[in-house]
Amino acid sequence: MSSRLFIFALAAMTASGMAAAYAQDYPLDRAAVSRAVIAETNAWRAAKRLPPVSSHPQLEAAATAYARYLAQTEGVGHTADGRSPAIRVRATGYNYCFVAENMWGGWRRPNPMTEAEASKKAMDDWKKSPGHNANLLSKGKNIGVGVAAWRQGDRVVFRMVQMFGTADCAPRPKAKPFVTKVTQKVAPKKAPAAKPQQKPTPQ
Repeated sequence: MSSRLFIFALAAMTASGMAAAYAQDYPLDRAAVSRAVIAETNAWRAAKRLPPVSSHPQLEAAATAYARYLAQTEGVGHTADGRSPAIRVRATGYNYCFVAENMWGGWRRPNPMTEAEASKKAMDDWKKSPGHNANLLSKGKNIGVGVAAWRQGDRVVFRMVQMFGTADCAPRPKAKPFVTKVTQKVAPKKAPAAKPQQKPTPQ
């Protein structure tokens, strides 16, 4: 059995190949892989005392479409389709103020990895990589996981994309300047001196 694995985290590299004429989609329980990866991500965040991320359909759509593209073309990197993660997310209508992407993939012959093997291997590799781990523990509030498998001859090419995002970030209110009120003491006014009364002159 032969295999090859690799991971990318917001890397600026592009590589893609032409899908072979005999390539075909390989059946895979994508929902099971997505659930496993999200659960493991939140467990890892909890261990670091960070809040969980919640699944978001638009991030999942962007991640799934890109994972499928990468599997079909044996592409790698974050711009293999000529678009950045931010552009792909924006195309789904997700109004983000933060976005990050992890990618993992490889191939195996003659049989592919199982769903459990793939999700565990991806998470293990991401945790060990500083860049990927930073995304796992990022400030993103939402997550979307996409996975695809594609048979290329005697090999099954596997790709997984994990996207983090935060939508509609409200701008922070500007801090009001701190003003110190100075109370000035005012000296009480002195009452005018009484005029001396003149004694009447006896006549």
